[in-house]
Amino acid sequence: MNSLAKNLIDDLCAVTKEWTKQRKAEERHASAEANRRARMIRASDYHNFKSAADGLMKQAYLAASANGTLPASVRQVMYQARPFIQEKMGGRQLNDQYFCQQLLPNYIEENGVNWDVVYDDRGHFTEPHTEHSIGLGTISVRNYLSGIGTSKLEEPGFAFGKVATHGPNGCFGAVLLIEKEGFLPLLEAARIGERFDIAVMSTKGMSSTAARTLIDRLCRGQLPLLVLHDFDKAGFSIVGTLSRNTRRYSFDNQANIIDLGLRLTDVVDLGLESSAEDAFDRGSTDAKRDNLHLNGATDDEVKFLLDKRVELNALTSDRLVAFIEQKLTQHSIKKVVPDEDELDQSYRLFARSRKVQQIIERELAKLDGITVQVPRDLEREVREYLSQHPENRWDEAIRHIEASRS
Repeated sequence: MNSLAKNLIDDLCAVTKEWTKQRKAEERHASAEANRRARMIRASDYHNFKSAADGLMKQAYLAASANGTLPASVRQVMYQARPFIQEKMGGRQLNDQYFCQQLLPNYIEENGVNWDVVYDDRGHFTEPHTEHSIGLGTISVRNYLSGIGTSKLEEPGFAFGKVATHGPNGCFGAVLLIEKEGFLPLLEAARIGERFDIAVMSTKGMSSTAARTLIDRLCRGQLPLLVLHDFDKAGFSIVGTLSRNTRRYSFDNQANIIDLGLRLTDVVDLGLESSAEDAFDRGSTDAKRDNLHLNGATDDEVKFLLDKRVELNALTSDRLVAFIEQKLTQHSIKKVVPDEDELDQSYRLFARSRKVQQIIERELAKLDGITVQVPRDLEREVREYLSQHPENRWDEAIRHIEASRS
């Protein structure tokens, strides 16, 4: 580059430098002003919509729930309330999520009403060994908790005797909560639940009130809750909100929560620094710092997380499985073995089952040479039975017909 061209470029940069500085300042000011205006509008909208909704909530809930005799989903209540709220707001659109996550929960809390409002599934819970799985929704969790009890010995018949469980007793000794649902097939393939006798929960982001209800009931004794999460602000918030009360949920019991990571030491030990990506969390630096400290982050972790984050997805499948296994072993998560009395009873059950099975096999062998006469008009009899008992299936008709001829 010749000196003339260089001088021209230098002069041009000097001329535009101040203009660029001024322009950026104006953009920052405009952005800040726009943000302030948006916050004011949101605050104004909230109070306006809240005022419009308050007088209608009870009527909407009663309409959705058959006068409080049946559970009503949060969206059912929203559909009853929305036309009237929007009419009072001059036709302004009411955001569905805003109603479901703020207006209605706030109304219930502020007015202390005991409404049976249910939320959709946001995650899953699966027991090991039993293949019993539920969605983490209000009704599913309520039904699961209502059936929890001690192990039951089911005596043998034609089927072999077995130990039936529903809940942790005799089945699992810990609960693993992972903040992503996408890892469930991997955990199933690696048989993590079965090999360590742990139930597995998954969530879509922050835990729902249904998930916290389940944790509150299941983990109120010695059953630990193991939490696996991304190394970011949201991951720490997930852990933090499981150990303290929030606007949406107040715990009755204190769970034994074990943070499996990812933590900064894990990121370093696993060599994941190069997988870090930029963090784009909302709020001021001070607010983010305070939130991270509140949820258990160390000073070094806060310093890292103000700008960067690392996902569990940065680990390959084999490394993630090895990481989980290492953490479970480190925290002494072991197979479940019941007390001596239950072991003795179970032994006797299976001894009886073996004897019954031997008897059944001997008796069945005697039937090998027996000829069974099938009715010639069986189809007609089946149809006749079903016309009188339409709630039954065709094989139940055959069972009844055969029994009537014995």
